[in-house]
Amino acid sequence: MDLTPLLDDRLVLVTGKGGTGKTTFAAALAALQAARGRRTLLCEVDSQRPALDPLVGREVTFAPVRVADRLEAANLVWPETLVAWLKRMVGMERIVRAILGNDMVQRFLDFVPGSQELVTLSAIAEHVERYDCVVVDLPASGHAFSLLDITRSALGLFRAGPVRERVLQLRTVLEDPRTRMFLVALPEEMVVNETLETLARLREHALLGGSPVVVLNRAIPPSLTDDERTLLERLSAAGLVGDAEEFLEAGRWERASEEAVAEAAFRLGQVLGVPPVLVPPAPAAGRERDVMRHVAVQLGRHMGVPRQELAWI
Repeated sequence: MDLTPLLDDRLVLVTGKGGTGKTTFAAALAALQAARGRRTLLCEVDSQRPALDPLVGREVTFAPVRVADRLEAANLVWPETLVAWLKRMVGMERIVRAILGNDMVQRFLDFVPGSQELVTLSAIAEHVERYDCVVVDLPASGHAFSLLDITRSALGLFRAGPVRERVLQLRTVLEDPRTRMFLVALPEEMVVNETLETLARLREHALLGGSPVVVLNRAIPPSLTDDERTLLERLSAAGLVGDAEEFLEAGRWERASEEAVAEAAFRLGQVLGVPPVLVPPAPAAGRERDVMRHVAVQLGRHMGVPRQELAWI
């Protein structure tokens, strides 16, 4: 699948079921954008246990920090994101300090549904104005949908005023063809089901800009020939024991893994209209940064970014 259109995107939103490797893919995508000469920001959304730090090799803070040529990273933690939003909306430092010092206002902002999501999305939109590309490591798919969907429900809550105007601006950003949803899945039935459900909800509520991309991570490439599959069937009926049975079990596992990848790719492709991108497992015992490089190299093949341009990872 050709992923070169991603090199024109302004905003790439990465999500997936927890444990699929979405943070690694977000970092790899940001590295690819920077390698192609684009000033890129890699964002983590309010993570109290940052996952980007070991991938980029330094502590990621609210204020963007430089991690490589043309690549910066930021963690949109809530307190700092709120302060930045208030300064933008109010404009006067003295009034911002008064708001932040008011306990009732703080409780309102902390507990009113949607307030944190709107502030966070506003911060992301501001970064889009400053960078060639912003890659966001969103929360897991269910929470990611809630984060984006607040823009729809907020329009029903705010009939006029600056908040409604900002929400309309955010909807424009999300609906822009240069905004792309990037979903990471695994060849497992529950993960594929959740990925398809997330896609359906995003489409239903008009939360997709450009065509979404789905990658199937840890997808074991086919290796068994038809003759080997036939032999596997015959040996399975032979009643082998001991070492022979263990060897046969390894063959069965490989066959089952290939079939799971084929089934997952078929189901995802039916909904997407194009096949998902298959990314094979990273070498065993690799460090997190090694895994990120592996993913970047694999995606780079679909984006026209050669391995040599990623030597700094």
